[in-house]
Amino acid sequence: MSGSGHHSSRRSTLASRPADLRDSRSSTIGGTGGDGGFMGRTPQTTKNMPSSVRRNSVFASTGRSRASMAPGMYTNLAFRDPRPIRDKGFQSDCMRNVNEFLVSARYPAPISSKTLVSPTAKEFQSIFRFLIDTLVEQGTGWSKKFEDDALMILKDLKYPGMDTISKTAFTAPGAPQSWFGMLGMLNWLVELCKAHENWNDGHCISDPILSAPHLLPLDHPHLEDRLLWDFASRTYDQWFDGGAEEFPEAEHELELMYDRMAMTAVRESDKLEATFTKRNLELQQLHVQEPPLKKFEDEYLQLMEDKTKFIAFIELNKQKAEKTRQAILKIRDAISGQNQDLTGQRLELSSIETAVAAQNLTPDEVNRMNHERESLSRGLDDLRTKIVEASQMAYDQEMLVTKSMDRFETLLADYTASCHQIGLLTRSADLTGQLDYKIEVDLGVEDLEDLRTSGIHMRSTVWQGLQNLRERYRQELIDLSDNRIALEDYCDRLGQQVEGQTEEVRTLEVKLKMINDQAELAQNKLNTENTVTNKTIFKLENDVTAMMAATQQGVLVSQSQLESTRIAYTELRHKATILHDSLVAQIGSHIDMIIKAKEHSANSLRSIKTLAETQ
Repeated sequence: MSGSGHHSSRRSTLASRPADLRDSRSSTIGGTGGDGGFMGRTPQTTKNMPSSVRRNSVFASTGRSRASMAPGMYTNLAFRDPRPIRDKGFQSDCMRNVNEFLVSARYPAPISSKTLVSPTAKEFQSIFRFLIDTLVEQGTGWSKKFEDDALMILKDLKYPGMDTISKTAFTAPGAPQSWFGMLGMLNWLVELCKAHENWNDGHCISDPILSAPHLLPLDHPHLEDRLLWDFASRTYDQWFDGGAEEFPEAEHELELMYDRMAMTAVRESDKLEATFTKRNLELQQLHVQEPPLKKFEDEYLQLMEDKTKFIAFIELNKQKAEKTRQAILKIRDAISGQNQDLTGQRLELSSIETAVAAQNLTPDEVNRMNHERESLSRGLDDLRTKIVEASQMAYDQEMLVTKSMDRFETLLADYTASCHQIGLLTRSADLTGQLDYKIEVDLGVEDLEDLRTSGIHMRSTVWQGLQNLRERYRQELIDLSDNRIALEDYCDRLGQQVEGQTEEVRTLEVKLKMINDQAELAQNKLNTENTVTNKTIFKLENDVTAMMAATQQGVLVSQSQLESTRIAYTELRHKATILHDSLVAQIGSHIDMIIKAKEHSANSLRSIKTLAETQ
């Protein structure tokens, strides 16, 4: 191509083949497989396609260097080919793969046994152009410098082995030092063509952008946009190709999808309503019941009060334990003193026995002493018996005292606990009447006067104070009972007043019900009138909608005709440009021929003239 064709800007860089993919346009645009553009276009990017569906050639026809098909799309990073392109086995696989694809794709030129072993430059260019036409577009224009176009195409396609090819390799592709790289490049183009053939195969892809809308999950974030785009693209194809005005199949599929979405939304709504009802019942129960926080606050106050009582009780027990510890220390000191006295008496007895043994006594003195000893022994036995009886009596009295002390300790603990429970030990002096109800008695003291004084204090002071408190509380109980009776009487009077007001409320409710019935009748009448009015409005709206639809349909028809006229005008202009270029070329060639003929005639005349002059 020449003329103004190379000056027009290209609308697509790596366009798909319109002749092969015209029937599957709905799938490539978004019907079943989304947009399959090589530059990563999504179905949404095709919404802004230009009005003309025809695209200019990818390559310019002039001899000057051609701009990149995808300028600025990728960085200029160098990639190294990771394939073992120098391996003989890999080269054999590449030859077999390229040969099978060329045969299956109906490559028009013959393929000999040396075509893929050491091809000529013409054979290689033919194979390369066939693969590019299969991949990009039929009838692609090529400039005079094939190697520049080929390198630019490979750069645009991001061929990973650009370091293995050069312009020299394109000039002599069959050379041993360059053919392994060129063969790997052809095999890569073949794999790219195979991938392009399966670009919209639903069994080979899993991209949601390329999947059919009815295969997407209902919670897909852009499902409605996909449905709208799929419906618009399919109906546009049917309208553009066959001039269809109604699309029942597409509308039915769209209705099925929206029915599925509606059913899912209804189920989700029912689930949310059930959850809302459950939570609402729980909330009502919480409102009816006593607030849990109030209950916990009461328990906290009770526990804090018990804590205060227990702390006071623990302090009292600590004081008692300290007094008991002091008494035990005194008893231990007394036992130590008695042990020392017993040791001294034993030493004195030993010295007396030694002195008696050292004396020289007569038999009469011995008999007399024996008699006295027997008398003393009998006296000692009597004393021992009396001591045993006294010890037994003392033990019995001690046990009785111990039991009494234990009983007193138990009663004292009960008394202290009761005082803590009613608050006698923790209240202020104003409430207890300046009387200390705390009882502190040390039963281990040796002085019984202290115990007697404590007993007199308990009988005269504490007991009398407790009696006074009982009388005061009894009087308060009587006063509270009188107040309760007065409150019950007041509540009865209030109940009678409430019953009277309840009767009045019932009468007012009957009147209110009558008024509500009248209001409902008026409301029903108004609703009937509104229904008639709404039907009239709906009918008018339908008429307006029909008129707008007819107007829009006319606008669409006019736009379609305008678009068709524009396309025809573009084609005619393109053909005129081509015809103009061809005419200019033919006229130029004819002028050249005329000039050459004129020069030839002039030369012939000069030669004839020279020949005539010589003769």
